[in-house]
Amino acid sequence: MIRLITAIIILTFSGPQLSYGQKSEVYDELSDAFDYGKKANEYANSAFDYIRKCYGQTTIDDIQYYARKAKSELDYAKSQSGYAESDASDAEDEADDISCDDAEDEANDAEGNFYTAKSRLDDAYTYVRRVEYSDDKDDIEYNLRKAKNYIEESISYLKYAMTDLNDAVEELKDCN
Repeated sequence: MIRLITAIIILTFSGPQLSYGQKSEVYDELSDAFDYGKKANEYANSAFDYIRKCYGQTTIDDIQYYARKAKSELDYAKSQSGYAESDASDAEDEADDISCDDAEDEANDAEGNFYTAKSRLDDAYTYVRRVEYSDDKDDIEYNLRKAKNYIEESISYLKYAMTDLNDAVEELKDCN
């Protein structure tokens, strides 16, 4: 009789702990995605600043110097966006495992926005790379303008993704 009561107590308490453990896994993935997203945003803004510095330069060599710096920052921003996208996807899977549909949907939205941000960063990278190898001022100006526009778009998508992550955390709180 004592063994049966002990088994019932263990089973009763193991259910909520398992749910909490899975809920905390979702939160951990969301938190990791947020950290990577924050870094991606910092690198994207840094790249944007280097692009702006290009406009103030008078020689092609100086423009290309800052373009290389921007390219490096874009590379970091792309990788951080990719990590954030992956963690948002993991959070989505974890939320699905515990049937937290609203948190799952928000994590899915974040994943999509990180993907789009990464894609825009990749486009910006392509145009900055063209600046690096061009000797024509008109071509350089065109490519800088395109890169700047893509960076601005990526920053917007990163902001959307961060909002989605925050919304996912709020939805996670309401899950049982």
